[in-house]
Amino acid sequence: MISPVFRFHLPHLFWFLFGCSVLWKVGRLKPDPVTEQLRVIIDGPGEIGRISRNDARAVLDREEGIEIEPGGTVGLSLSGRGVVIEIPGEGGGRFVAVAMKVWNMLEKWPRKKAALFEGGY
Repeated sequence: MISPVFRFHLPHLFWFLFGCSVLWKVGRLKPDPVTEQLRVIIDGPGEIGRISRNDARAVLDREEGIEIEPGGTVGLSLSGRGVVIEIPGEGGGRFVAVAMKVWNMLEKWPRKKAALFEGGY
């Protein structure tokens, strides 16, 4: 179990990494080994999008204009420490995953997952 002290300081870590106030965990990026895609899963609504494995690597290589199925965009944050996923419509929004976690997930495919966060920017 995580100590209350760690939970208190966790928002400060995200402020340092992403330059925002507080981020809340709202879902995860989960690999799908059958289709070679990353599933964007939000707690509650479920899966709201998919990114191909090659597109996820391109995002980490700072390529721009990457799209997500069924609509939306994926890109690297200005600091380069976060992968920003923007999905319009019902259940969508702007989500951030730690870039190092996404890289680790791609390297250790399909065993690892990455958390998705939403918060004040």
